[in-house]
Amino acid sequence: MYELILILPAAALIVSIFADVLWMSYMQLAVSVLVFCAVAAIALSFNSVTVFLGGFFFVDYINLVILITVSTLELFVAFYSFGYVRTEIAGGISKRKFKFYYFWKNLFIFSMMVSILSNNLGIYWTGLEATTLATALLVSFNRTKESFEATWKYVIMCSVGIAIGLFAIVILYFTTSQVYGESLRSLSFINIMQAGAKLDKNFLMLAFLLALVGFGTKVGFAPMHNWLPDAHSQGPSPVSALLSGVLLNTALLGILRFYQINGAAGIYYPRYFLIGFGFFTILVSAFSVIKQTDYKRLFAFSSMENMGIIALGFGIGGIAVIGSLLQIFFHALNKGLLFLSSGNVLAATHERRIDKIRNLSKNFPVTALVLLFGVMGISGMPPFAMFLGEIYIMTGVFRSNILLGFLVFILLIFIFIGLFGKILKMYMGNTDNEEPGDELKNGKKAHKEVNEGAIHPFMVYVPLILLLLSSLLLFYIPSPFLNIVKSASAEFGGRIIF
Repeated sequence: MYELILILPAAALIVSIFADVLWMSYMQLAVSVLVFCAVAAIALSFNSVTVFLGGFFFVDYINLVILITVSTLELFVAFYSFGYVRTEIAGGISKRKFKFYYFWKNLFIFSMMVSILSNNLGIYWTGLEATTLATALLVSFNRTKESFEATWKYVIMCSVGIAIGLFAIVILYFTTSQVYGESLRSLSFINIMQAGAKLDKNFLMLAFLLALVGFGTKVGFAPMHNWLPDAHSQGPSPVSALLSGVLLNTALLGILRFYQINGAAGIYYPRYFLIGFGFFTILVSAFSVIKQTDYKRLFAFSSMENMGIIALGFGIGGIAVIGSLLQIFFHALNKGLLFLSSGNVLAATHERRIDKIRNLSKNFPVTALVLLFGVMGISGMPPFAMFLGEIYIMTGVFRSNILLGFLVFILLIFIFIGLFGKILKMYMGNTDNEEPGDELKNGKKAHKEVNEGAIHPFMVYVPLILLLLSSLLLFYIPSPFLNIVKSASAEFGGRIIF
């Protein structure tokens, strides 16, 4: 069962080289459903750490949370891509352009699964580096000047960051090899945790700081975030959803592994660095949201904000850890619906600028409503599930430091106003300098006409289902998932509340 999580994306990757893209879209649905079912089966029966494939891969509670997140969002993205490919081809894009869309997408998913499941930090690094290669070709998929520039920035910055992360692994290997010798056991996360008290604390702390900066570059922590808004906004919308919803969490897992190792050695200073980077990332994203003119870049900065909140929760500890684990999953769902909904607007209007899109409520009713509620959800408003994660995190922050809690709360309000104000203008406003009823200027339409019927039904209903899930999960979260979150939080000193 565990091996299927790796085998299925790898098989789809190979088949996609030879298959017609429309036929491949059917196979992708089947593969995504099977992977989701395999992860669900593991989650329902999971009760202890499980090692497989010769000890190189394993499942514990923390990577199971991320595994559930990846498989769930990827399932919805597969359905959306089914409609996305057909809509783009019907709109005049050649099938040849989509020839390797599913190849790179499956390489991306396979690489993430390798990183998430890896028990060997060297394999984790290799998988994370492979995600850069796969997503670089997806970010540049549209072959525009802007997409090539975004890809170049993404590859350079993330490669530098991952190189720093590799240095962190080398330093960790240097100190663990003094216990296990120069062998693969010195890179095994399980073995390193068992030997935590015997390891040199200075080297462990240095390794964590390098991992925080290196892997934090790919997480999107400020000030290493400059690649993120460009890459997330230029890629196809299904890719943007995966980049924002799950790739950032895969990179975060690397930081959490080093954080766990330091905790096993009795080193607790790293929490302050997580708090610092988390708060600074929220601060930068708050001021960046206000000045955005591209709605996909707007949502990218929202991803930064949420990764900052998640890091803050892990650093604070206690009840906030519960919030961070819930936030990992709920943010993926909510950010998926935002990027997929914005993909509908882009597919129909071919326009990215916020000031060029108006009156969505009339022309694009379902997508417009999902987009509006999605912004409310990503801001942590009830009745959306992200409210639960953020309330736990903010409770932990206020208990730890009232001043910090107050500052974070003000920044979150600031971000909500920026997000909601801009989307509300798209939802019901008129274009700049346009009077109500004045649809023509100089013989041309003042804004793009939006036609919801021009896109495939899957592109409309997939974000809608995600929105409904995000609403319902606030009131009922399946008990197996809660048990996994409870066990994962205990690894970080989380307070059990259910």
